[in-house]
Parts: sequence; structure tokens; C-alpha cells
Amino acid sequence: AASRLRAVGACKGLISLCSGVARARDPKDESLRPQDPSNPRIQQLHYARLECYQVVLGILDDVLSFARQRGRLQSSFALPPGGPQVELPELLPARLSEFDAIPILDGLLRHCLEGHRYQADELFHFCILKWMMQSGLPPYQYKSPYLKNFLLVHAKDHPELHCRYLQHNGRWAEACDAYLSLARNAELKPERQEDRLLMLQNAAICARMPRSNRKVEPILRMMSETARQSQESHQIASNRNDYEAFR
Repeated sequence: AASRLRAVGACKGLISLCSGVARARDPKDESLRPQDPSNPRIQQLHYARLECYQVVLGILDDVLSFARQRGRLQSSFALPPGGPQVELPELLPARLSEFDAIPILDGLLRHCLEGHRYQADELFHFCILKWMMQSGLPPYQYKSPYLKNFLLVHAKDHPELHCRYLQHNGRWAEACDAYLSLARNAELKPERQEDRLLMLQNAAICARMPRSNRKVEPILRMMSETARQSQESHQIASNRNDYEAFR
């Protein structure tokens, strides 16, 4: 059934089928937060559900690959924020045009992460969000009910994503504080001065927003000091290289 639905472009129906089969395999969510993750039965339930979700990820992979091959979406670029949202059709065209690939990818992600049908399936959401991170796409642009917890628990190596999530949702005070916290951590590492400057710039943007209750002036002073230190570091490194070259 899955291959037939995929062949005719019935992606909505295929996603619904995969989600339904996954839920039927583990109706009590025993694999989500088990007391003993090493239990063979729990592991079997977990992988049985992942097998279903992998079919959905295959659809997303194909559309993303098409978009990147046609140059409409570079690997390091995010999906375009804002703009009109395209309703995902019941049947995708047999051959995608290069202009349709990104709107369809966006529609697929919104269908999976924001659609009412899948709101109760936390593991499905986590699989989609993890795939987005691995693909270099911005999970914070989508309103998954599990996004905040995912970023806090499963994206510890990318703390800036939580900052972007707060900023994208207009939580200016929290976003400003989160960016400043990252900037202070980067202060301890001279090689991360450019990262620190970027975090401070974002903090300043959030501080300037209405009702942020944050003052931008101290942040601007920190930016000036960081820029000065970065320039001095580059000059010292340049002088050292010149010295080594003439030894």
C-alpha cells in the first residue's frame, strides 16, 4: 500500500498511513519514556515505530534533494521565513518543478508538525525535528508542541537554536537573555569572538523590540569591546605569522 500511495503522489495519505501503523504498533507509547530502555520488547516497539516514520523521512529527503539539485535551496541555507503558506495538495505532481519544491517541502513539514492529526505523536515529531537539524533546516520556524523540549533536550550541542526559537516566537526578553548567556560563554574562548559578536548583535535586535524590557546600550558597549578585541587578536596573529615567515 505504501509503495502504491508513493507512486501516485498521495503523500498526505501515505503520511497518515505510516502514522496510524506506528501508533497501532505501540498504542500505549511504551517506547517513548521506558523505565528500562534496554528491555528487548521496548526496543522492538521503538524500532517498529521508527520503521514507519522512515517512510515519511524518505519523502522529505526526496523533495529536499530535488530542491538542492536545482539550486533553489543551498545546503547551508534555511527555508525562507514568512511569505504565503501553500496548502499541501492531496496528490503531489508526478514531476516537481524547481519552483514547487520548496513550497511543497514547507507544506509537508507544516502538515507533519502543525497538523492536528499528528499532535499526539511525540516520537513522530521528534523524528521530523531531528531530520530537520541533520538537514540544516530551521526547526524553530514550525509550531510543533514538542519543539521547546526537543531543543532543550536533544539539541544541547546547538544552544543557539533555542535562542532562535525564542526570537522567532517574539519572546524578546527571554531571547535577549539567552543570546547574552551564549555570548558570555564565548567570551572565555578567544577563537569564538566572531560568534560572540553575532550573539550580541542578535541580543541587541531583541532588546530593541517593543516591550522587551531590556536596555540596548550595555549590549552595544559589549559589541564595541568585542570588535576591538577581535581586531587586536587578528593583528597579533598577523604579526606572529610575519615573524615566523622571516625567521
